[in-house]
Order: sequence, then structure tokens, then C-alpha cells
Amino acid sequence: MEIAITGSSGHIGGMVARHLSARGLPLILPLRTPAKAPDLPACEARLFAYGDFELARQALSGVDVLFMVSAAESPTREQEHLTLVRAAAAAGVQHLVYLSFAGASASSTFTLARTHAATEAAIQQTAMRYTFLRDNFHSEMMATIANTDGIIAGPAGDGHVACVSQQDVAQAAANILAAIASGDDRHHNRSYTLTGSEALTFADIAAVLTDITGKPYRYHNQTLDEAYASRERDYPDTPAWQIEAWVSTYTAIAGGELATVSDDLPQLLGRAPRRFAEVVRDIYAA
Repeated sequence: MEIAITGSSGHIGGMVARHLSARGLPLILPLRTPAKAPDLPACEARLFAYGDFELARQALSGVDVLFMVSAAESPTREQEHLTLVRAAAAAGVQHLVYLSFAGASASSTFTLARTHAATEAAIQQTAMRYTFLRDNFHSEMMATIANTDGIIAGPAGDGHVACVSQQDVAQAAANILAAIASGDDRHHNRSYTLTGSEALTFADIAAVLTDITGKPYRYHNQTLDEAYASRERDYPDTPAWQIEAWVSTYTAIAGGELATVSDDLPQLLGRAPRRFAEVVRDIYAA
């Protein structure tokens, strides 16, 4: 089967492409800037844009299995996703593996998760088979979320987050794509929640960062008003929808929406997920 990977010039898409290429699988890499495609054997970069139906349809011509990562965060991202889904179906894609978000629903507190819910619904309305990979917030983001003074500030209270390593997400996606390409049907019309093996509070995260880096970190539990005011002050040119997304990262955690640890990832990897401390060591040892 022909496999296409969107986002191959980015983190997760790039790792997925490298994993599959290492297994000897040829790939199609649809990109807005094909020159940024990773230099991998038997890979064809094609000009592509999420929101351009005809360009996306042409880029996906001949593709059997598509791995779809999200478009860049923007007010038009949901429409771009829906356009790509229509283009994939029109191009004859048989199976769409979509990188979604944990607990995605139209009522998700984390505002960007609502786009994922709409995208999942659109995919399910097509004749394509699907696999949804609903990952939690990334450990790499949590490892770098503090400001330069070592303060993690946000209205998360004592909420927990079962953050997950991008490396593990990419490995799981590659395993699924390789299985589908080999004719394995166990991932057809399945949804998986990808989390780490532990759920941490921001106080826990600060403690891990302090222990590994030797620099003092702490968590400051902001009120909602403080959270909005501090971000509007520090990022005055940032649009309101983006600030709301940033703040809702914390309020979703406060509400317990990202606390559940799932056993899906260990089964997909055949091993335990990387712990948060492992991710932190890798980042700060670099």
C-alpha cells in the first residue's frame, strides 16, 4: 500500500516518516514546502495545503493510507481539516490514521480539542476506514512550560495530566501504519488514547524539573483573571482565541479531563511508555 505522511517536516510527522523509512517502506510526503521534506530513500515530496481541496486531492492521488497530523493552530484550522478529509476521500484514500486529542469532544474545556472532535466526526462520515490516536499533552511541552524564572503559572489547581512523549506517539503511529500497510485489519475503525504511565500535577512537574536540572522550579496556581491578564500583558500581539487556548490548557487539567492513564500505548509499543523524568533528562542533557 502507498502511505502518505502529512507534517513530515515537523516533530511527530518527521519521526513517523523516519520510522517507516527505516523499515524500507516508500512514502509520499505532502507538504506546503516540499523542499523541507526529510531526506529519506524512496520518499516523494508533493506540494500540498490542508485548506486547498484540489491541491490536496492531487497530492493524495494513489495513496492508500494517510497519516494526518493537525494543521497549524489558527482560526481556520477546523475548516482546513474538513477540506483535507474531503480531499482524501475524493482521492480514494482507503484508511485515514488521524492524530487527535485525548477526550476530544465538542464540549472539551481545551478549546483546540473541539477541532479534533469535529475532524473525527467528519472522517467517520466518509467511507474511509479510520484509526484515531488521541494523545494527551506532550511531555516535551510540559518540560519547557516554565518561564525563564522557573515558574509554571496557570489555573490548573491540583489537577493531574497524563502527559505523553512525542517519541512514543510517533512510534505507536508508525507501528499502526506499518501494520495497516501489511494488511493487518486490527486497527480498522479503532480509537486509542495515548498517555504516559503516570498522571502528574504541575507541582510534581516542577519537582521533577528541579531534581534533574538543579535549577529551582515551582508552580504558581493563578486565578482565571490572573491567567488572562498575565498573557495579555506578556504577549500583547497574540489574538484572543490563542490566549484562550493557552489558558484552557490549564483549566482542562484542573477539571480532570487529562488525568486518566490509558493502557493503549503500552500495547501499541510492546513496552512501557517513557516517563516524564526520562523526557526531561533527554531535553536538558542535550
